[in-house]
Amino acid sequence: MLLDLAVEAGLDADEARAVLADESAYAAEVRGDEREAAELGANSVPFFVFDRRYGISGGQPAEVFTQALEQAWASHVADRSTSNA
Repeated sequence: MLLDLAVEAGLDADEARAVLADESAYAAEVRGDEREAAELGANSVPFFVFDRRYGISGGQPAEVFTQALEQAWASHVADRSTSNA
């Protein structure tokens, strides 16, 4: 069933089959994502991450997402201007 879903989502059947057959294929990447999520405070689902620095946990009003996006954008712009100085 997972293979069928992977193909339906547009993934290559042979590659998907190989990944499903080898549980360790992406284990390091998954563990890294888990560590990063924990550092951002992920403790529920859904959890949204913006600019790999800001996290929002659970269902929130649109205003919370707007604020997070604006904060992430402001930080991103500030980082770029600092690195170009």
